[in-house]
Formats: sequence, structure tokens, C-alpha cells
Amino acid sequence: MKAVKSGSSSIIAMRTLRWLIAVALCVPAIASAALTASLDRYAISMGETVRLTISSDNASDPSDIDFSALQQHFDILQRSSSVSTQITNGQRQQRRELVLEITPRREGSVTIPGFRAGADVSEPLRVQISPEPQLAAGDEVVFFEAEVDRESVYVQGQLLLTLRIQQSVTLDSRSVTELEIDNAVVKTLGQNSFQRTIDGRPWLVHEIRVAIFPQSSGTLTIPQQTFSGRLSSGRRSLFDTRPAGRLLQRRTEEITIDVKPRPASFSDPVWLPAAEVTIEEQWSAADGEIRVGDSLTRSITLTAKGLQGTQLPPLSMAAPDGLRIYPDQPGINELDGESGVTGIRTDSLAIVAVRAGTYELEPVTVRWWDTTTDQLREVSLPGKTLRVVSPPLPDAATAAPPSQAPVSSDNAGAVAVASAGIWPWLSAFLACGWLATALLVWRRRQRPVAHAASQTDTPATRKALLAACREGNAALARERMRQWLLSEDYHGTLEQWAMLSGSDALCAAVQELEAHLFSGEASTGGWDGAALAAALKSLPARRDPAHATRDPLPPLYPASS
Repeated sequence: MKAVKSGSSSIIAMRTLRWLIAVALCVPAIASAALTASLDRYAISMGETVRLTISSDNASDPSDIDFSALQQHFDILQRSSSVSTQITNGQRQQRRELVLEITPRREGSVTIPGFRAGADVSEPLRVQISPEPQLAAGDEVVFFEAEVDRESVYVQGQLLLTLRIQQSVTLDSRSVTELEIDNAVVKTLGQNSFQRTIDGRPWLVHEIRVAIFPQSSGTLTIPQQTFSGRLSSGRRSLFDTRPAGRLLQRRTEEITIDVKPRPASFSDPVWLPAAEVTIEEQWSAADGEIRVGDSLTRSITLTAKGLQGTQLPPLSMAAPDGLRIYPDQPGINELDGESGVTGIRTDSLAIVAVRAGTYELEPVTVRWWDTTTDQLREVSLPGKTLRVVSPPLPDAATAAPPSQAPVSSDNAGAVAVASAGIWPWLSAFLACGWLATALLVWRRRQRPVAHAASQTDTPATRKALLAACREGNAALARERMRQWLLSEDYHGTLEQWAMLSGSDALCAAVQELEAHLFSGEASTGGWDGAALAAALKSLPARRDPAHATRDPLPPLYPASS
């Protein structure tokens, strides 16, 4: 009976395992399936149109969505759909997209509920609907206006300017003067077109959004901007070069902005006025443990809304004694969105372990000024403990055990010492080790390093190393040297080995090689291996051919005599 129960349990366990595997295989497909909804604008007026885009990465079709909830607040004017297929790493992915042109039915803050397509549900959307805009009286057919998002801004902070063209007629050859502001950085974010209805009259609206970053405090003046366009005269001959229709020009009003200086309470050297700042990091080794001679990479990314990428400061950290840090070239990017510019800066640091030990890396803190709440804030990364361990020693089991001679009457004294415990023997061993170390130090001070070759060194190996130096191939030169060190059963760093050699020129050349490979310069080339080649060639040659196979350079593990 026990065997039967055991068999039944095994069958149940196997079925459960198969079910779990099947579920696990389905998880990626489920996770990748998504239904998203977005608007091209989230603040509109009555009578305007807004574009609603619904995308599905699943087999479900957005065209089958029930829009009855949407139609309580919006009228659907037009719809279009598309299907695209993409193959990535042999995986076929289909994307369906539905675009709706909608117009609001009421004012106020409206929440568009999430849409359901199959098993997928999109996130709700919130849009602010203002009253219908009022145009100046008369028979005007073109309006041109400028609008800013705030009346005052901090120095080097972001000011958003919107240039808006409204036309009820067809225009040809439209143009707007280029915006130039003294002592300010101007960046065009993008353009957007939509339709609106005012008093039953349709208008085409074209908006140009610009981000302005004043570089000094005081008064900022946005000059008048001019719009030009010609009334369309319909279809004309291709050979007709005369201007088409009457020329229309409109100008905006001059706008003055109060630019505030940095607050006295902000004492940090880098001034960061932003709406939001975040910081995050990534490590190439998550466990925080590496071996001597190895390296890991720490990438720190700083993101700020309302600042350009070039405004963000470099992020670094102090190098504890026993570690070397080489910064890579930073990655600086910008994203343009509804709230303006978002700056992104990523600093990558290569950390090379020089000595074994436990190292405490300090937290990384960035202070910034919140332009929304008008107060000082900070973001930070916590400190991290980094453990550096020594390379594993050769397996002791492979070493030959010492020969054991039979104990005779002549060894009675030795037996008596052994019976007293291991400490006398250990003391003698440590004393011998101390003497050997002192002899090694004296020997290295008396003569320079022997020859830059290993026990397996051959003329071909030396030629290959020197060839890599002549070619300026830093990675290959370092690899040749590492192979040589490993053949000597040495697992430390190149810098440690160079210091043991007693050659200042070799130390400087190795440090230059390491700095080139880990500082981000390797991608641009430019390493000159002449110094390393000269340092290797300047080392003394072997004393005689008889020691060619037992006289490595430098002597990492001198033979005991």
C-alpha cells in the first residue's frame, strides 16, 4: 500500500510540475501582451479635436472595443486602423493600432476609462477641457498668438512658449520668424496641428512649442514674432511663378518674463532647477564581490524634467585605497514631451580591484531645486559594500606529500618536540618564511627584474607582445601580459606585478595601459605602446641559456635554494 501511495504521489507531483512548466511558458506571452491608449494633447478646448491612439501587441483587435463609455464625453469624428509585423530574434510580433479623431462634448476634467480588448485593459486617461476660445470680433480669417506657461522662471530653468496659428481659410507658403533671445538657450520641441470649431465655424490650429532657458537673472524679453501666409488661389499651372493670393501677416505681442536668481539657501556648486529629478544605478555584479585583478562596472543615471542633458552634473565616487576607478565617456540624452525637455545623463565607472578586502562605497547624493514647490530637495543612492577576495590558490591535493621517514632512536628529540604540540614547528616555519621574504626584498633591491618572459616564454611570444605594442593594440597587449602572468601562477594585477619588478618605467607604462582601457579612451584609439615596449626591452637579458627555462621575468616565485 505504501508503494501505491508513493506512486500516486509521484504521478500527482509530475502532473503539477507539467502544469507549472506550462504556466511558466505562457508568462512571457502574457507579460508582453499589452493594450495602451494615449492622446496627442491632454489639455484642449471645446470645439477642438484630439487624436486618441490605441495600440495592441496581442492578437486582440482594438477595432472590436466598445466605445460607449468614451462617447458619453466625446464625439468620434473619424477612425483609422493599421497592422504592422516585426520579427526580432526569430520571434514574430504583430502590432495593431487604432486612431480616433474625437472632440469633447462638455467642459471640465474628464477621465477616459480604460479600454478592454480581449484579456487586455489599458490605463485610464485624464484630459482637461476648457471653454471655447473667443476670437476678436470681425471677419478675421487668421490669428497668431504667443502664450507662456508661467510669468516667472528661475535662471537656467525651463520656460515653455507656445506659438499658435489659427486659420479659417486655406493658406499657402506659411512661415514664422526664427525666435532669437539674447542670453537664453532656445530649443524647438515640436509642432502639432488640430481642428476646432468656434461659433459653428471650423478652424485649423497649428502650434509650435519652444523651450527657453534664460542664462541670467532679471527681465527676459520674448520679442514679437511674425507669421506670414498667402491666401490659396486654388489650382494653378506648374509654370505660373506669380505669388498665389493675397499675403497675410500677423504679429504677436512682446512678452516680458521675470527671471529669478538662484536662492541663497541653495549652496551646492551645480544649480539644478527642475520639476522632478530621479537617480538610479546598475551594477555588472549584483552580489558585490569580485576577485583581485577583476573589474566591475557601475552605471549611474540621473533624470531631470525641465533641464537639458548638458545641464546635469557628472556623477562620480571616491576611490578607496585598494580600488581604482576609471570613468567612461558619459551618455547625455534628451526627451521632448508634454512637459517640455527631460534631460538624461548616464555615468559609467569601471572599478578595478587592486587589493583584497572589504570596501565601503559612500552614498551618491544630488541636490536640486523643486520649481513646482519652490524648495530644496535631494535624491541619493545608498552606500554599497564591495568585497574583494584573493584568487583561489592551487589545489593542495595535487601537491606531493612530504616523505615520512621512520622514527628511530636518533629522532627521539624530534619526537619529543612533536609531542609538545605543533607550535614549535609553526614558529620555525614562520621564521623561515620571514627570512625568505627578507632575502627576496634584498635581492630585488640589489638587481632589477630579470626578463619579461614566463616559463613558457618563447621568441614568438615576445614578438607577439612587442607587435601589439607597435600596433597600438592596448587590449591585445594586456591580454598577452595576462597570459604570461597566469603561466607563472600569478593572479594579481598588472600594476602589482610591475611594482614588484622594481622598474619605474614599467610601472608607468602599465598604469598608462590600464588607464587607457578603463577610462573610455579605448573606443577612440590613440594608445601608444612605445613606452611599454621600451620598458620591456630595457629589462636585463637572461644570464645564460642554461637558465632560459627557469629564469622568468620578473621572478614571481623565486626558487628556494
